[in-house]
Amino acid sequence: MSIRKSAACLSLVALLGTTTLSVFADDSSVTVDAPGVGLHDIKKGDKVPDQYKRKELAVGDWKKHKLAMPTEDQQWVKIQDKYLLVNIPNGTVKDVVPARGK
Repeated sequence: MSIRKSAACLSLVALLGTTTLSVFADDSSVTVDAPGVGLHDIKKGDKVPDQYKRKELAVGDWKKHKLAMPTEDQQWVKIQDKYLLVNIPNGTVKDVVPARGK
């Protein structure tokens, strides 16, 4: 194999490798502005501000969005471009899922 072909193959492999990494990058947090706290990232295991525990913010059509069924003490809420599964009694985030198709 010529040096030119080898260089082209290595360049292609390097390009595909970085593209794959950017596609599969972990984007499992969302930034919120919490009263008294300011802007901060929320990820799985963190607590959401109290406003996201209110029933009126629950995503009622979770099946339509292909989200898992919440338990009786959980609800899905949408914050920016993510759905968060929130444990209502303590506000803990159980899951973070990117919103599909805007």
